[in-house]
Amino acid sequence: MPDKKDNSLIIQAPTQGISSSPHYGYGDCRNTDIHTIPGVAILNKLLEKKSSTTVVTLVHWFIKNPATPTECYALDSAGKVYKSTDSGATWALMTGNTQTSCHGNGLAIFENYLIVARDGFLDVCGDGTATGITNANWSNSWQTIDSDVLWHPMIISENDNKLYGGAGNYVFSLEELTTFAPGTPATFTYTQQALDLPSGVRIKAIEELGNNLMLGTWKGTNYYDNRFANIYPWDRSSPSFGQPVQMDENGVHAMLNIGGILYVMAGIEGKIFITDGVGYSLVGQIPATIANLDGGSYLLPYPGALVNFKQRPFFGISYGNANLGSMGVWSVLRTARGNVLNFEYTISEGVDGSANPVQIGALIPFTQDVLMVGWRHNTTYGIDKLNNASFATGYTSYDDSPFYKVGTPLETRTFKDLEFQLAKPLASNEGIKFAYRTNLNDSFTEIGTYDFATLGAVISHNTTAKIPSCEFLQIRTYRTGTTTTPHYKYLILK
Repeated sequence: MPDKKDNSLIIQAPTQGISSSPHYGYGDCRNTDIHTIPGVAILNKLLEKKSSTTVVTLVHWFIKNPATPTECYALDSAGKVYKSTDSGATWALMTGNTQTSCHGNGLAIFENYLIVARDGFLDVCGDGTATGITNANWSNSWQTIDSDVLWHPMIISENDNKLYGGAGNYVFSLEELTTFAPGTPATFTYTQQALDLPSGVRIKAIEELGNNLMLGTWKGTNYYDNRFANIYPWDRSSPSFGQPVQMDENGVHAMLNIGGILYVMAGIEGKIFITDGVGYSLVGQIPATIANLDGGSYLLPYPGALVNFKQRPFFGISYGNANLGSMGVWSVLRTARGNVLNFEYTISEGVDGSANPVQIGALIPFTQDVLMVGWRHNTTYGIDKLNNASFATGYTSYDDSPFYKVGTPLETRTFKDLEFQLAKPLASNEGIKFAYRTNLNDSFTEIGTYDFATLGAVISHNTTAKIPSCEFLQIRTYRTGTTTTPHYKYLILK
């Protein structure tokens, strides 16, 4: 923000999200809700681990049972399926499908049956009733698919109610003829190769756009091998695909249709795009300055970690080959003033990948205000659920201001006084804390903590700034609460 006439510096709440660089705008913002109250930053709700020690590898896919609102399934990277019957509060390993030397490639529910893709096969579980998906109902190796040991994304088409899935460079399909019964071939048509893409292409993501299936692809053994990220449209009936959207990135990793706009996570630099099926444009990118993308480091999004939550895309950012900061759950919102990027949630472990690897394998909005997250932290794995009764605690919510030039080498600047303004008075267990640095390579130095226990129910406060004379300045603002949250508006340095 520009200075006031009295030569003070005004730093507003970070309502425009994280900029591409701290030299242009806010350098960071995490565990903070910048959308609910315009012009005010409040705490985000808290992610809590719900899987105990049950989940032992990274969850790749979630699926909610449309016939039973409290029932959800998770598929991990080893092909194990976990089930929750209480809206994600507890999880149990399903038995009967445990395979050796397989991977969790894809997950869907089709006509009250759970469909699990693993390497070269489809497993099916259920008895055709809404509550019939139990341990006793497995039919393993039910159908053969073309093998790809990484990904078999699946989708139930809203256009024809068929199941479609990716298997290497092929699309397989499953159609109900009469009441679907996996053990009765006359009730369905299964086509192993309903469509073939060019040789060497590997399907990682499937979504619909209009009447077309959109097939997001990559090439090679490693994602950094080829600058190839084609999205192939297919009308589900023609013998071949249409003109692809050719993106100059290292693979398409995830896709999501919101309101007829296709969001696409592509490349290994934390980029998210939109496409209308013809051209494409960038809407957000994780800043390299906070993701530590240097020395050949890269990010690796997962196809099950891009969802529509709170009317905007939420997506997981995961490490690719090094310990990288800012790994967690992000969002981007398109507005008339520009795209607003925000680091919404760190996982329940309270880490962001700076010290040990963090991966976000899958997300699912269980209700309109409850999100579940499948994650890895080093050698620990879990499923988190958003707790709507508790806010981010321990000053884990913070934002970093732009890196201001406030003086010159010959005429540095001194700030003596600090004033902050809230939108409502502080309440019990709420607090604000400020810190500063004068070099982007330095750690932050605390200025002071201002909480309810010390100040009471203040809505504003004036105090000594305690900032040395400087040419450059960046301020970090922390917030904490429990069942309530501070409503932060702005800081003035005089």
